[in-house]
Amino acid sequence: WGNLPGMARGIVPWPGDVLSLQECVEPNCGRRAKFEKLRTITTKTNSIRQTKQNLFPVSVERRALDGALEGEDGDMLWCTEMERIFGFPTHYTDVGNMGRVARQRLLGRAWSTPVVRHLLAPLRDYFKTTGAQAKQLPGVSPQK
Repeated sequence: WGNLPGMARGIVPWPGDVLSLQECVEPNCGRRAKFEKLRTITTKTNSIRQTKQNLFPVSVERRALDGALEGEDGDMLWCTEMERIFGFPTHYTDVGNMGRVARQRLLGRAWSTPVVRHLLAPLRDYFKTTGAQAKQLPGVSPQK
């Protein structure tokens, strides 16, 4: 992607962008991210596991029947969590009675919304933008 003009710029997050794995993990479910960032998620189910030790990216609290905390177990990412990582709305791939593996394969073929935005953002400087359009884009001033 180095042939796109302006690719040497730093990444500027937009409001609402997810910046860590913990922000994508389902809240109030006893789930905790073990990593700050993930490696590439592909169509293969084992791509979710991290490091050479194939660690699960999320830990889940294990509780006894009386509610006492017994420890933590590793867990895969849920489909809704993967959708958040890719910048899609929750349940975006929840169509056609697809299972978890089919939904991960669909996401593994997708382009992450923030990545596409970053790749195409420098091109705004090379095309005329009206004042109304520029107000919607962070960091862009209208060209005259």
